[in-house]
Amino acid sequence: MPKKENNKPASVKEQKPINRQVSLVRKLKILITIVDRSKTLLYLDLLEQFEVNVQTVLYGKGTANSQMLSILGLVESDKSAIISWIREDKVKDALEALNEKFNKVKNGKGVAYTIPLDSIIGVSAYQLLSNDRTLKDGGKK
Repeated sequence: MPKKENNKPASVKEQKPINRQVSLVRKLKILITIVDRSKTLLYLDLLEQFEVNVQTVLYGKGTANSQMLSILGLVESDKSAIISWIREDKVKDALEALNEKFNKVKNGKGVAYTIPLDSIIGVSAYQLLSNDRTLKDGGKK
């Protein structure tokens, strides 16, 4: 019986499949929430319910005069911009909860929107921002 010839070059090695568990990588978004400064803590606490692990608050002062504020239904011009990193699968629920608070809380109106995050460098940075507690070897803490 004739032998089968191996047409692979000698430099190409057979690769064995790696037997590691890899956690599901979920996309992230940046959620920007602009609210009255006096309501900042309320909204920070609300967003933590949606596994938002990292938030940054920027304080600002609006330039609108009192007549413009009354037309827009705003009370004060001191604002906070809350920047939150949130997993894409939590965005819809977070925006719905924010909208509900904007309508129910006295003087709690605000603006919220998301910006897609295309890439991030580093497994540790991703794990922190996504609130992913899996370790590099695939185990749970």
